[in-house]
Amino acid sequence: MLFLRHLSCLAGVCLALVSGLSWAEKAPLDYPIHPSRVLLLNIVDSGRQLVAVGERGVVMLSADSAKTWKSIRTPSNRTLTGVAFDSPEVGVAVGHGGVVLRTEDGGQSWKSIEADTNGDALLGVISMGQGRMVTWGSFGLFLVSDDAGASWQRVSIIDPDFDRHISQVIALQDGRWLLVGESATLAISADRGMTWQRLESPYQGSYFGALQTASGDLLLFGMRGNVWRSSDMGVTWSKTETATTMAFNGGLQLKSGRIVLFGNSGLLMASDDQGQQFQRLAATQASLAKALQLNVGQVVAVGDRGVMTINVGRQE
Repeated sequence: MLFLRHLSCLAGVCLALVSGLSWAEKAPLDYPIHPSRVLLLNIVDSGRQLVAVGERGVVMLSADSAKTWKSIRTPSNRTLTGVAFDSPEVGVAVGHGGVVLRTEDGGQSWKSIEADTNGDALLGVISMGQGRMVTWGSFGLFLVSDDAGASWQRVSIIDPDFDRHISQVIALQDGRWLLVGESATLAISADRGMTWQRLESPYQGSYFGALQTASGDLLLFGMRGNVWRSSDMGVTWSKTETATTMAFNGGLQLKSGRIVLFGNSGLLMASDDQGQQFQRLAATQASLAKALQLNVGQVVAVGDRGVMTINVGRQE
């Protein structure tokens, strides 16, 4: 299925497919689109509303906690894979072909930004606060902005020959940044992303995401149901058994403390002990890429069936 191949690629599951996909992009969005009939790959809360991005340059906005959605036309028809906001008004979306889009009105309108990407795919973007934003992608592509995405500097990371696809970058509680990617890529930065030190990986496959739990533990997840946990900031790791070989695309920790991981073919798993054990939840029947908490026990997620609201609370 084409949509599933896109989801797997851009959420981190088969990043090597980014450069191999060859299909004719449709015209830019110029008509209203239903939020359940579009491939969406990322979603954030801008501080004013929910913003989701996906295929054909689609941007979807919701100002009422995912009850209704408005589709926005952008200057690009390329698949968008990441979105982040430095403030409720100023945000950046990135995607296929190295496209970088920026908004100054909360997502109502977008303009293209020049960036040194060589046309390689961008797979994610994050705001680190005070105007600092980073975006990353295929073949070691990594860019930094200090003006909330108005301009970008390309940075060579890890080593001069590093060319692996980067899946995710997160800020840690101690101020350092953690980077994960394909082929056991695992690195940490103490200078806001300008230089990176490799960490020894417990696993030689690809990571598609990471999170730090409320207790400070690190969780890595990715191919073939792999989940790894560290209580000493990556010095040692233990594997968490998940009894699945399906890929995990994303994860988050709810305010209740419950950790939820999600992935292909409707896979949903939850942990109530900071990632030491996971139990399977009812499948969603949709492959999911990203999610964020909506209400108590509920998340709003995006994937190959657009936007979904899912109950992931404890079933007493």
